[in-house]
Amino acid sequence: MNPDRRPPAGNPWAEILKGRRFLVLDGGLASEVERRGVVITGDPLWSARLLLDNPSLLEDIHLAYARAGADILTTATYQASLPGLAAAGLSAIESRAVLTKAVHLAQRVGARWAQACGVKPPLVAASMGPYGAYLADGSEYTGAYTQDKATLRAFHEKRMAVLVDAGTDLLACEAIPSLAEGEVLLELLGAYPHLPCWISFTCRDALHVSHGEPVAACLSMGADCPHVMTGVNCLHPRLVTPLMAAVPDSGGAATQVVYANRGDTWIAESGTWDTSTGLDDEAYAACAVDWAQLGALLIGGCCRTTPSTTAHLVSLSTANA
Repeated sequence: MNPDRRPPAGNPWAEILKGRRFLVLDGGLASEVERRGVVITGDPLWSARLLLDNPSLLEDIHLAYARAGADILTTATYQASLPGLAAAGLSAIESRAVLTKAVHLAQRVGARWAQACGVKPPLVAASMGPYGAYLADGSEYTGAYTQDKATLRAFHEKRMAVLVDAGTDLLACEAIPSLAEGEVLLELLGAYPHLPCWISFTCRDALHVSHGEPVAACLSMGADCPHVMTGVNCLHPRLVTPLMAAVPDSGGAATQVVYANRGDTWIAESGTWDTSTGLDDEAYAACAVDWAQLGALLIGGCCRTTPSTTAHLVSLSTANA
């Protein structure tokens, strides 16, 4: 099965995807930070801490993904909400400046790389994590928070406006755990019909998102909002193919965006990773072949994937384009 999920002419995604089997997103950011010796586990700002304390390292990581051939670089704003930055002691003006800085930093790295190599610069996707990321308690993987839609809307709306005003090329609403939060984001994204966007969900299994709603219901929400792709992220790569195969082609459901984690298992008792459950780059890329055949248009990596993973995906994306 290879459903035609390519956007029609006039859709803001159409020109971006022209001539490509799929576009390659970059890979893990926070895990790449820690792989380079900087500990951010337990920091409420997580990878966004680098925007305040170590932007040069963040530039190095963006550059590594650009060198690997990523078509899209993702900003370090997943956990950089306005309330979260305020809790870290920043004023409202300073908080907005941090979000703007994240977009401009990634764009600057991409532009320098493109100029040096004579290639097209990668696009920049401004990352927006769920409300649970602000809580910094892992609830983006359960959706187990009780805030109503009005609260969720107020949380996301101002940050989205700042990132759009910063000139981001794309908006990425990532690791969304529930149908309700996805619906809030979809409504807000409706205000930017000319901006390519996506909403990706975390999942508990191949049939349900983390909060328990059917994944097909979540992936169909963008059917009437053509500039918004839907998909999944930060799940085990072996889970993706059965999930995509289980999503019906009817009802507008589409897994257009996929970026799994490496598949390693966190051992909380020891504070270490069990890498025996994870995939190497070759195995991950083999999974990605299936995702592309099943209609994924954006494919990348999430936690613990690396620029090497990205390079393997790039090789796939350009083969027989």
